[in-house]
Order: sequence, then C-alpha cells, then structure tokens
Amino acid sequence: MRLSIIIPTHNRAESLKRAMESIVSLRDEVDFEIVIVDNNSTDNTKKVTENYSRIARYVFEGNTSFTKARGTGAENAAGDIFLYLDDDVVVHPKSLISIIETFKNFPDCGIIASKILPYYESEPPDWTLSCQQSFNGWSLYNPVIYPHLGIGFQEVTWSAGPMMAISRKAYMSVDGFPPDTVGVETDTQESTFRKLYVGPGDYGICDKIRKIGLKVYYVPNVSCFHVIPPERFTVSFWRSRMIGEAHHKAITNREFFNFSKRQLWLTRLKAKFKYKYWMERLYRQLKANEIYLSQTKFNGMLFEELRFLYYKSYIEIDTVLNKYSDLSEFLWRIGSNGISSNEYKHIVSKLPIEFLRLIDSEYMYSEKPINSIDTFESFEFSMSIRVIQLAKRIIMKIRK
Repeated sequence: MRLSIIIPTHNRAESLKRAMESIVSLRDEVDFEIVIVDNNSTDNTKKVTENYSRIARYVFEGNTSFTKARGTGAENAAGDIFLYLDDDVVVHPKSLISIIETFKNFPDCGIIASKILPYYESEPPDWTLSCQQSFNGWSLYNPVIYPHLGIGFQEVTWSAGPMMAISRKAYMSVDGFPPDTVGVETDTQESTFRKLYVGPGDYGICDKIRKIGLKVYYVPNVSCFHVIPPERFTVSFWRSRMIGEAHHKAITNREFFNFSKRQLWLTRLKAKFKYKYWMERLYRQLKANEIYLSQTKFNGMLFEELRFLYYKSYIEIDTVLNKYSDLSEFLWRIGSNGISSNEYKHIVSKLPIEFLRLIDSEYMYSEKPINSIDTFESFEFSMSIRVIQLAKRIIMKIRK
C-alpha cells in the first residue's frame, strides 16, 4: 500500500514549512508521496514548497475552499491511502507505518481518526482552556477532551480534521468531502472571506463512510501536534468560531441531512429554549462573580457565552435561510466549488445583505467579551427582529 500525504494550505507558509519538516523526518517509515495544494495563497507558499520539490508535488488550486482543495489533492494523488493533514500540524514518529498496518489488518477500515494533541506557541489563558473543555474549538482528539479514548484503539463515529487517513476506495465511493469552510480566520486579503462556515466537512465524510458499511477507527499510534497560536487565545477567535459553527449547522441540516420543514421547525424551537437557558446561565454567572470579575479585570470569555452565542446565531441564520429559500443551496455550491478572486465580487453581490451582516459584522470579530452585568444588558442582539424581541423578554424576566 502506498500513502499519499495531502496538505491543503492557504496563506500559512511558515506553518506549512514546520509541517513538512516533521514529515521529512519520517521518510524511512513507509513509501509515500506528498501533494501540497496551494489554495489560492497570496503569501510565499509556492517558494516554501520549492525546498521540498524532491519529495513533494506542488499543485495550485485557484478556487478558495477547503473542500475544493482537498478534492484537488485527491485528483493529483496516486496512493492507495490518502492522509489529509492541515498545514499547522507536526506529525509524530510511527504514525505513517501505523496507518499502513491498520488498513492492512482491518479491511473494513474506511477512515483512521488520529490522536491530536495541542502544541501551544504560548501559555493559553485559563479561560480559553475552559472554553475548550466546553467546545472543541482547537480541533483536538485526545483523552483530555474525550475521556473514552483513553482505552486506546476503538471504533468511533468521527475524525478530527487536522490529521485523518482515508482509503482511496472509500473516498471515491462517497465522492469525497462535503463542503467545509472557505478561507481562514486570519485572512484579511482583498477578495476573500475571512472565514465562511458552510458544511460538515470532517464529520460529514465520516457519516458518509459509515453509511456504506465501513468503519472509523481511532488509532492512538497515529498522532500529531496541532499547533495552537496566540490568535486562538482571543475572544474574537472563540466568538467567530461559535457563530460560524451555528451557521454551518443550519446549512448542513438543510443540504446534508435534508431536514423536513417539521424537523427544521423543531430544531429551531429547541434552539430558542437553549438560547433562553444559556442566556439565563450567563447572567447568573456574571451576577454571582461580579465582584471577582471586576477586581481581576477579567477580559476573557465565559464558556456560558459560547453556548449562548451558538444558539443566538443559529436562530439568526435560520431566520435568514427561511426568508431566502435558495440561499443554503447557493452557499453549499460555494463550499463545494470554491471562489476565485475574480468572481468574489459577483458572488458577494448575490448574497442577501442580512446574511452579509451576519458573517462580517464588527461584533463577530470583536475582542470585547460579555464579562459584566453592564456589558450583558447593553449587548447588541444583532439584526434579527425575532431574536431582539426574544432577548428583551428574557432580560426583563431575569431582572425580575
């Protein structure tokens, strides 16, 4: 069995270099090739890849989309197994040989979920660790986040994206990855989305693989560090991540799971109850710790705000998708096919202003957390009239 290591990358040349160095050190483990997919980068990604031209093939994909880049990688790969890596990982020794052995020993294996550990470029604030425990925003897959994985090799239902291996046959059988994201959160280039969340990506392909009778196995010997930079220790990262997760979930319910109108209504109703529940929990937490938060000048985010933001954002995006019945399908196509720089303005001109406000609002990338009663009560509840009305009713109830 031959391994094709596929690395989609977008404007992260230095991270890519670190990832490549970790792979090069494993070149004696198995026979492999590397396919680097430059997904419309504007930095020096191509120049970095030239240093590895003996073992890596450079492919340029001009349509920005994680799924499109992954598909381009598969089209240019010759191996029996595709190992998809993010450009910000460091691969651990014995991982490559463990991948080959697992697929040989388990013919029903479709996907290998790896052990993904954090490598912090600086010490993370305590509040970010609390947020990570509440929601896996750093895309880790280890016993700290999922205690049941501590028992080792086992069948699981999904794989985290930074490092996952897929058999070529399985990949082709399900027509590859469903839409994921477009762009990265740090992208501020002209004619790009900072980050657009569209579909289920990693867990989506796992769902498709399992539906055709193949397994997803967690193999702890297949492992890596996922490098977590200081940018992911910020309020804006966690806020935009949770808002984006809500957006992709609302689109996925329509385009991937094909929810009926009744299912969509029930999901929306549940979101309203959860929104109310987490708003009240956030308020109580702020009230109970008002003096402590003030004295310590706490500028982080409480994990209660994460959950509150998710359900608030789900209600908002669901309102817009209900109003524009073709919007979710249009976004799904963007996630699948990507966007070239030349067509960016044309694509944006077709998107409703309500949607554009949701994905590029100052609030989404604000560094100001809800960390006091004052900020809670002055919080801007966005453009959705229904959400504003619901929020006002909840706040009036809380004050009583």
